Amino acid sequence: MSQPPSAAVEALRDRLQRHIAVLAVPAEAYGRSLSGDWYGQHVLACVASARKAAAGVEPGVRIDEELLLLAEYVKTLLMYTGRKPRHSA
Repeated sequence: MSQPPSAAVEALRDRLQRHIAVLAVPAEAYGRSLSGDWYGQHVLACVASARKAAAGVEPGVRIDEELLLLAEYVKTLLMYTGRKPRHSA
């Protein structure tokens, strides 16, 4: 039987979830700027997956796996956020 997460683990999960919420907005704008491009669809799918993961992971997922997943999404969204959106001519 697993133990409930510690306060530090809960704080880290909360921080990662908040980072996803903040980074998803500019990452989504970047993905939308690539409309019609397969990569833009990939970016938008990643943003949707990150938001879903931040809302709550499936039951039975270990806490270390959940935190790693959330951290990877933060890293990925941060990468997209740093890219310049394409503007229509």
